[in-house]
Amino acid sequence: MSAIYDNWERLVDATLLREKLRHLGRIDSCATSESAGSFRLNEPLTEASLNRGKLEYRFTYQHLLQATGSFSMKKLIKSGSSGEFFRGDLPNYTLSFTRDNKILGPGSNLVVVKRIDLNLVSNREAYLYELDFLTKVWQVKYFPFLGRCLEKENEKFLVYKYMPNGDLSSSLFKKNANKDELMSLDWITRMKIAVGAAEALAYLHDECHPPLVHGDVQASSILLDDNFEVRLGSLSKSGAQVSSTRYFDDWVFRESDKHAIGMPEATRANDVHCFGKVLLELVTGKLGISTPANNPKTNEWLETTILPHISINDKEIITEIVDPSLIIDVDLLEEVWSMAIVAKSCLDPEPIKRPLMTHILKALENPLELVRAVETDYRAIDAYTESWTAAMLGNI
Repeated sequence: MSAIYDNWERLVDATLLREKLRHLGRIDSCATSESAGSFRLNEPLTEASLNRGKLEYRFTYQHLLQATGSFSMKKLIKSGSSGEFFRGDLPNYTLSFTRDNKILGPGSNLVVVKRIDLNLVSNREAYLYELDFLTKVWQVKYFPFLGRCLEKENEKFLVYKYMPNGDLSSSLFKKNANKDELMSLDWITRMKIAVGAAEALAYLHDECHPPLVHGDVQASSILLDDNFEVRLGSLSKSGAQVSSTRYFDDWVFRESDKHAIGMPEATRANDVHCFGKVLLELVTGKLGISTPANNPKTNEWLETTILPHISINDKEIITEIVDPSLIIDVDLLEEVWSMAIVAKSCLDPEPIKRPLMTHILKALENPLELVRAVETDYRAIDAYTESWTAAMLGNI
């Protein structure tokens, strides 16, 4: 579990880098402080300047002592330069989030508490930057952050939702505790994960102002709670798009080194491309497709072995690449085919032709409508039409 919480340390590092670039005048001036999602700061951050209303929940120090057994070393998950992480439990305490009516009730009170001793950490302001970022983009539905405790002068505490199912890369297959075999997620759960991840990415792309890019979409970035609800992790490469063009946007974080490290530019279109690979992992059960390394052998394998079996003219050939551990009836097979069609559309080699995340979400929420569109001999010439079916089928 410690790797998940490393994401938040990297997020803080990315935020600090962004601030340095801003002071060097390398951030587009259109990202003003008046914008609801702006990252521009006109004065140094303080606890008083944070938008506390958007932080949603304030824990007391006594709550956290109770949760962690007075920060018992038995509950220590990891310690690092930015603080210590403890597993906690609040069995007699209910956290209510009125914004989206999410309630953590009995059986769902496990948390992770990050303790920051300001006398020991290398950067005393790092927790402020993390909280400032979260006030601008955070929704409890999409990120594991729950709240904070800032009442002590030299100790600060950030609280995250414990994610008992880890991430998609570790949960797609799990060893059966009673048998020497692997258990795989059923199709209904896989579809739920795909919809949840698409919803979270659509939120970043289309509901944040300015729009945000995740920048590191892969199976290990999709965190899963006890009900397999999705939260996004690996936010260290997340950044704001400051241009008005549809896909070719400026990258705010990591602007200075994005080409040097040999990675593709982080745009919404690249998020979509990476998400298509995640969908293929859910369909085929082949882990590793979505890892960020640009492996020519993997790309060739996709082009020659997987994608030829995804066709709008022959749904049956999808069975040749479906995860053999899945038990699929006729009705579910149409859903599998529909997800594969969405994946193939996301992998279009021309970024401008890839669908928007809002269209992808609509397609995953309504898989049988995509089936009906094909059965009625629907053909889309213009992929820019408002129809999400056009966005999915126009280039297949």
